Amino acid sequence: MNRWNATRFKVASIVAAVVLCFVPTGGEIAMAGTVPPPEYRSLTLGECLSLASRHNPALGGATERIRELTQDYRAVRSGFFPRLSFLAYYERLDPDRLPPGGSTASPSGEFNQEEAFAGISGKQILFNGGVTRYGTQAASIGTHVQKQDVRRTRDEVVFEVTQAFYRLLEAKENRTVAENALKQRQDFAGLTEAFFRAGKVTKLDFFRASSQASDARQAKVEAENAVRLAREILARTIGLKEQIEVDIRGRLSPQYSPAPDIGVLWKEALDNNPEIKRLNLEIEQSKALVGVEKGRYFPELSLRGDVGVRHQDTRGTQGEWLAGVFVEFPFFEGGLTRAHVAAADSRYLQLLEKKRDRLNGLRVDLTSACQDWNNATNGIVDIRRTVEANQEAYASAQALYRNGKAIGLDVLRAEVDLTASRFNLVRYAAAFEIAKARVRQIVGAPIVEQSGPADNGGQTR
Repeated sequence: MNRWNATRFKVASIVAAVVLCFVPTGGEIAMAGTVPPPEYRSLTLGECLSLASRHNPALGGATERIRELTQDYRAVRSGFFPRLSFLAYYERLDPDRLPPGGSTASPSGEFNQEEAFAGISGKQILFNGGVTRYGTQAASIGTHVQKQDVRRTRDEVVFEVTQAFYRLLEAKENRTVAENALKQRQDFAGLTEAFFRAGKVTKLDFFRASSQASDARQAKVEAENAVRLAREILARTIGLKEQIEVDIRGRLSPQYSPAPDIGVLWKEALDNNPEIKRLNLEIEQSKALVGVEKGRYFPELSLRGDVGVRHQDTRGTQGEWLAGVFVEFPFFEGGLTRAHVAAADSRYLQLLEKKRDRLNGLRVDLTSACQDWNNATNGIVDIRRTVEANQEAYASAQALYRNGKAIGLDVLRAEVDLTASRFNLVRYAAAFEIAKARVRQIVGAPIVEQSGPADNGGQTR
C-alpha cells in the first residue's frame, strides 16, 4: 500500500511539473498583454522630419484628398462613354380608365389590365457644348492642385517640426547656461559666506550672494520646465501618440552666414513655391469651369437606343426596340445658365486678385524672414564679443574680490551680465536656424530628410 501511494505521488509530481512548464507566469502574461511604446531618445532633425512625414495628421489628410479628387476626375470622364441601364416593371391597370388624351368617348377596344416590360436602354452623348470635355479638364487640374497643396502642407510641417526642434535645442542650451550660472553663484555664495565669517565682508554682501543663488536656482527650474514643454510641442508637431516620449541630439551650428540676395530668392520662389503653383493651377481650373457653364448654352445631341420585351394581357409577349438621335435644348430656364456663367467668371476674377494679394504677402514674408536671418547673424557676431568681454570681466571681478580690491556687488553684476549674454547667444543661434528654415519654406527649396526609425511611432494605420 505504501509502495502504491509512493508511485501515485511520483506520477502526480511529474504531471504537475509538465503543466507548469507550459503555463505562463503572471509576469509573462503582463508582458504579453502590454507592449511598451517605442521611445525616441536620440532623434536628429532628419529623423524628426521622417517621422512627421508618416504621422502628421494634416499631411496625411492632404495626401488622402488626392485620392478623392482622382475619383472625381474619373466620375467626370465617364461622360465620354455610353451609359447602359436595365429597366423592368410590372403594373396592373383599371380596365375602365379613360382613353389617352382624356376623351370621354367609348373606346374602340378593351384596355389591357396587366403590363410588364424588361429591357436595356443605352445613351451616348455626341455633343453637349464641351461640358464633359471642360469638366474633365477641370477635374484633372484639380488633382494637380491638390498635389501642390500636399507639397505646401509638407513644407509647412517641415518648418513647424524644424522650429520645434530648434526650440527644444534652445531650451536645452538655456538649461545648461542656467546650470552653469547656478554653480557659479553657489560657489560665490560659499566664498562670501567664508569671508563673512572671517569678518572681511558685511552681512549685506552675504545676503546678496545668497539671493542671487536662489534666483539662479529658480531660473534652472524654469529652464527644465521649458525643456519639458518643448519636448511635448515637438512630439505633438510630429504627430506621435501622447505616451511617446521624445528627445533629440545635436547642437546649434557654429557656422553662420548672411542671407542671400532677396531678389534671387524671390525669383526662385516664383518658380518653386507650391502655393504660387497651386494658385496658377486654380486659375487654369477656373477657366475650364467657365467653359463648362458656357457649354450649357448649346443643345445636347445624343444617340439613344432601347431593346426589350413587353407583355400585355391583351396582346401577349412581343419584342420591341427603339433607336434614334435625340436633341435636347432648354431654351428658357429663367436665367439659370446665365447666372452660372456669371458666377464662374466672378470666381475666376477672384482667383486673379487672390493670387496678386498672396504674392504681396509672400514677398513681405520673405523680406521679414531674410531680415530675421540677417539680424540673427549680426547678433551672433556681436554677442560673441560680448560673451568674451563678460567672461574677462567676471574673471577679473572675482580675482579682485578675492584680493579685497572689489566688492561683492561687482562680482554679482559681472555674473548677471555673463549669464544674460550667454542666453542671448543661444537665442540668436536658434533664431538663425528658424529664420533659415522659414526662408527655405517660402522659396520652396527641398529639404533632404534622413532615414528615420523603422517603427511606426506608436501609430496604427
